[in-house]
Amino acid sequence: MTTRSMLALVREPLLRLGFRKRSGPIFTTELAPDVLGWLGLNTATGHEPAGSVEVNPVVGVRHQVVERTIARLLGEAFHPYLPPTIRTSIGYVMPESTYTAWYIADGGPPSEVDDLVRAVERHGLTYMQEHTTLSAVGEAAERGDATAPEFQVPVLRLLLGRATAARNGLAADVEGLGDRRDPGAERLRAFARAFAAEAGELA
Repeated sequence: MTTRSMLALVREPLLRLGFRKRSGPIFTTELAPDVLGWLGLNTATGHEPAGSVEVNPVVGVRHQVVERTIARLLGEAFHPYLPPTIRTSIGYVMPESTYTAWYIADGGPPSEVDDLVRAVERHGLTYMQEHTTLSAVGEAAERGDATAPEFQVPVLRLLLGRATAARNGLAADVEGLGDRRDPGAERLRAFARAFAAEAGELA
């Protein structure tokens, strides 16, 4: 079993749920204007049963207003679906609240694919629909029960009227860079400078 063959098995059931296939193992669905539900099927091989692919679905939400703001402040092209604004492994939004994976193999039981798709429908889509508003996304990111990339939290705070908290948090992140001069550190500094200017205008 390869990742490509696994995707061939789950593609049609996910399309029937309203998802759109994107590049690689990524699917999205429109929840509201400028709000996408996001599904990424993380995979690993070398597990039992032999030849199976371990699939760990990651569910999230992408708020395009947040992502357009980040792209503008970074001076980068806006990507239509990467990254999600918040994301979490699907197991943590299921009743067991623990890491959950499915093992799909050639000739394996079709129930494994059915069970994965059912989990996406019952728990993944529910999670997405519960986070269609900026406030819900911001609360999830602040609580830490969802992962947000480094630029998303300050922009969420800014858009939710918490400019001071956004500036202070970002300043602490920049201070934490110390003397680092690698591309990632310089990108964060450039973002912080542009963010400070925008936050000042909105204050």
